[in-house]
Amino acid sequence: MNHERVLTAGVARVDITPPIGQRMQGIVRRIEPSVGIESPLLATALVIDDGPTKAVILDCDLLGFDIPHSDDLRRKIGAGIGVGPGHVLLGTTHTHTGPITFITTGLGITSWGGEFDDNLAAVKAYLVNLEEQLVGVVQAADRDRIAVRVGSGSSLANVAINREEHLESGKTVLGRNPTGPTDHRVEVLRIDRLDGRPLAVLTGYAAHPVVMGWNAMELSPDYPGVVRKTVEQLIGAKCLFMTGAAGNQATLEFLQDDWTEMTRMGMQIGCAAAQAAASIDTRPHHVSRELDASLSNLAVYRKVFLEHELSPSLTVASRRVVVPYDRLPTIEELQTKLKNAESQIQELRSTGAPSGRVYAASVAQHWAQNELENAIAGTRKDSVDFDIVGFCLGDFAIVGMPGEPFVEIGLTVKQRSKARHTLFCGYSTGLLAYWPDAATVENGTAMSVTSAIATHGLSAPPCVNNHKIICEAFDTLLTELGI
Repeated sequence: MNHERVLTAGVARVDITPPIGQRMQGIVRRIEPSVGIESPLLATALVIDDGPTKAVILDCDLLGFDIPHSDDLRRKIGAGIGVGPGHVLLGTTHTHTGPITFITTGLGITSWGGEFDDNLAAVKAYLVNLEEQLVGVVQAADRDRIAVRVGSGSSLANVAINREEHLESGKTVLGRNPTGPTDHRVEVLRIDRLDGRPLAVLTGYAAHPVVMGWNAMELSPDYPGVVRKTVEQLIGAKCLFMTGAAGNQATLEFLQDDWTEMTRMGMQIGCAAAQAAASIDTRPHHVSRELDASLSNLAVYRKVFLEHELSPSLTVASRRVVVPYDRLPTIEELQTKLKNAESQIQELRSTGAPSGRVYAASVAQHWAQNELENAIAGTRKDSVDFDIVGFCLGDFAIVGMPGEPFVEIGLTVKQRSKARHTLFCGYSTGLLAYWPDAATVENGTAMSVTSAIATHGLSAPPCVNNHKIICEAFDTLLTELGI
């Protein structure tokens, strides 16, 4: 290793499972409290430092944080180890069987009054403790840094399927679209101790962690937890999993009741990641050929390991992105939406509909009421803004953005990157919106531009050109990273 620049890394993990009995977040119609724990929810921190530059990657088994909360957490996490928020990639797996972590957005901590109020004190206490845990686990990873070598690779897992199913009526539903775009690639960064023993594996995949449906009442990481377990059993290193551009991607089994389906999906991705990791030799070497003989003449090829190879440098970049909304609804349109939501609630109650259905209608009602008040007061914003973050380490890059990007964004960014392997992460600096393609915005019937507006607390869908704006921002980010 070059003594002028030694690459170091540390990894640490903490259990972030909430108490049983709090409501889970991610499926609107499931409002009952959790009844158990399928697997613990974890937060795993990886700190990488090349001397001049330090970066943090966090993998958390949570649905996501709204942007103000994520920005605040990134500042506090970074301050804990002496770096700015642009050096912190706060990733969430986006499991739909985790606790409430939204604060300000549509499905956040409610104070509506009545049967749908969450236990506000318990949720807030969990979030306060969670913040301390995330800051602490990053500090622990930083303290445990050791000299390392790194290598990258990739494999394929044919598990994802496009979930934007187009009906004959012209409407779009969540289902199966086997001809739609997908990304089956599994990128891997392997981090080893100097003797070649694995320390950590960083990987990811572009598919929604919603193998389990609304009848799953146990807290669970969903398939990302299985991916991590599989890699850790096969490779012997802690694994971090980052959910990719999964806004329009599901696994082949989606919204199931059988936990074995979750295991099947996760094991396929985990085995692909482990295969890629196992193929990587991080020790610098060249191969020599020796001619020898036993009973037969032999040509023996041996690795000759190099002791003084220069460590790769770490580069970091981040930037703020502004995406305009599509057309904001008028006051008259909001009044109509509010009236329709109130009528729907009355009808559901009168017919004895399940409480979960009433809750879903209540989300729409409160969104319309809030938007109407803001429209009358003239306080609505006409755009949303957020951070994108990128790190490059040798021939491996990891880039992240908030929200639920459609897979086309991830594929475009990876295609434009000059790094040998680029891991694209959604859900990683907050959970803000779906980022649908232009055709989906224009069609206007998909969940990503209808009901998701209320659940994400937006005023309108993102503009038709949101992909172009976001991908151009990543072009600039990649240039700043030197790739």
